[in-house]
Amino acid sequence: MTRPDTRRVDQIDDFFGTDVADPYRWLEDPDDPEVADWAKAQGAHAREYLDALPFRDEITAALDRAVRLPSSGLPVHRGDHWFRTSNDGTQQQDVLLVSDEPFGPARTLIDPNGIGDGSASSVSLAEFKAGPDGTLVAYSYSESGSDWRIWRVRDVATGTDRDDVVRWAKFTYPTWLADGSGFVYGRFDAPDGDEYVASNRGMRLELHRLGTEQDSDELVLALPGEPDITFWPEITDDGRWLTVSGTKGTEHAARIWIRDLTSDGGIRELVPTADASWQQIGSIGNELLMITDRDAPRNRIVALDAIDGTVRELVAQRDDQLESATVAGGKLLVQWLHDAASRLTVHELDGTETGTITLPGLGTITDMEARQAEPIMHFAWTSFDQPPSVLRYDADRGESASVFCPELDSELVTDQVWVTSADGTRVPVFLVHRPDVSRGNGPHPAWLYGYGGFRIPMTPDFEPTRFAFASAGGLVAIACLRGGGEYGAPWHEAGRLTNKQHVFDDMIAAASYLADEGWTTSDQLGMTGRSNGGLLAGAMITQRPDLFAAIIPEVGVLDMLRFPLWTIGWAWISDYGDPRADTEQFRTAHAYSPLHNLHADREYPPVMVMTSDHDDRVVPAHSMKFAAALQEVSPPEAVALLRVDAASGHKQGRSHDALIAERTDVLAFLSRHTGLKWQ
Repeated sequence: MTRPDTRRVDQIDDFFGTDVADPYRWLEDPDDPEVADWAKAQGAHAREYLDALPFRDEITAALDRAVRLPSSGLPVHRGDHWFRTSNDGTQQQDVLLVSDEPFGPARTLIDPNGIGDGSASSVSLAEFKAGPDGTLVAYSYSESGSDWRIWRVRDVATGTDRDDVVRWAKFTYPTWLADGSGFVYGRFDAPDGDEYVASNRGMRLELHRLGTEQDSDELVLALPGEPDITFWPEITDDGRWLTVSGTKGTEHAARIWIRDLTSDGGIRELVPTADASWQQIGSIGNELLMITDRDAPRNRIVALDAIDGTVRELVAQRDDQLESATVAGGKLLVQWLHDAASRLTVHELDGTETGTITLPGLGTITDMEARQAEPIMHFAWTSFDQPPSVLRYDADRGESASVFCPELDSELVTDQVWVTSADGTRVPVFLVHRPDVSRGNGPHPAWLYGYGGFRIPMTPDFEPTRFAFASAGGLVAIACLRGGGEYGAPWHEAGRLTNKQHVFDDMIAAASYLADEGWTTSDQLGMTGRSNGGLLAGAMITQRPDLFAAIIPEVGVLDMLRFPLWTIGWAWISDYGDPRADTEQFRTAHAYSPLHNLHADREYPPVMVMTSDHDDRVVPAHSMKFAAALQEVSPPEAVALLRVDAASGHKQGRSHDALIAERTDVLAFLSRHTGLKWQ
């Protein structure tokens, strides 16, 4: 099928004296019928190519086994009830269950399956927050994967919704007052223009009292002069303290506001300078238990005095990264990252370590749930070949046990190696493969994945697509790049702003290592990345196309000069810099921006650019403009596809059917170009 033509426009922008052409500016308008027709034609072109690829039936069957598994969220205890999300493996979307015991006989309280068009493909349960006595639940749906939320309140006894409706919430969870009379939440004004593209600035915190209209909600905190501050409210388990962490965009450094809900006083600023990160994990009287990187780049736990702001250290910084913590039954339970894998220790409230909780193996604790006054903690654990399971720890007995563990046959093994980046930095890489796939009997079809940004670590987790690829005989490599959070703040700093090239150098080092050590060859190595990882994939296309047999940028940030203009893109200035306000940051971004570094005299590997039509985090314009530019510089016979997922967002809310269909395309594309055979 002939590749669709793309119209060019004469658009030139001046960045600090540098003229930058933007011939596909018209693709930024999601309401333009011409854009819709163009995307439809691109989709048809991609569909014809993808449907003709071999092994699709075998791939779909493998994904079916890995995706359609029973799953469970962590049990949440409120009042006489336990709440948890669940999927029996046959449901398209998760449901919310309520029971009298953590995993006892349960009834369905909220079920998004069948809402809307009946396919359950575009409506999912996004979040829920049970009220303090367990009689009410605030919850929200995600429609077409959007980040926008409408919060409703459901009566647990009757299973019916109250009249309360809270709109235009985003990047926020409500936190309930101790008496259950209302909750504090963050919201924006209704967007000016298309809600999937318009910039989201000026969050404010409001208190919604049950039984009232949203228009009458009480303003708790707003900073009109600082519209880039995002608020994260939390009310302590004892109901006394409302704490608010305020960060600028995606920066980790925060200011802290506090309000004593047992008095008539208003909210006041407790930590006025954003020079460190703060994450609340509990409270004891007038002290807030916090994880912070103040004077501790890999984090420590302190008691922050809610009256005068003084700090008392409880758990000191270690060589490992302190990742998270919670309080249960008078114990501090602390998760550490040791070379990007989880460890879990037990401490008294004064910080004294008293023990270690044994984990099932090399893996990741993805979540912990406990009440400060109750002895039971539940935590989620996963690895590259183990779907998320739920374990319970009894702080009174000092015992742990598995309480939910999906069964999935696996013979995969995981190795960890270190590669040397361009500046000599050692970078860890996980290798996942069958026992019969080794360096000694290579080379093998391989798939390299990375992220490298926003202090987010790449740790062992179960991802059905990668599991299926490795189970079929391929090698899966996950690189822990700088810019992530594997080794604390310094590791992040080394991969952001003017250091962003380090991330790409680390990925190049990982790809080179796999070929040099005989694991694979450049003709057998595929690479993917999502979101910020999509930027990474775009940079590999433009910087080292010779290293890869195929590359897939998924929902990627690819136009590094205009990203601050859409939805929440301005928040990423913390990692990318502001190319429109700072000369040096423009030159840095322009030098690696995938959209602006495609050239007609270079040969690119087969590429499938992927996006979603309702992605209101990384808007589709990034992928559409990049795909158009790549097609322009590629010969007619080159594989340069654009796949646009319909009624879908950035990553959340896909039904099982939609997920399997999408990942079948990914695996079929990778397998075709890496040479993986599905038996």
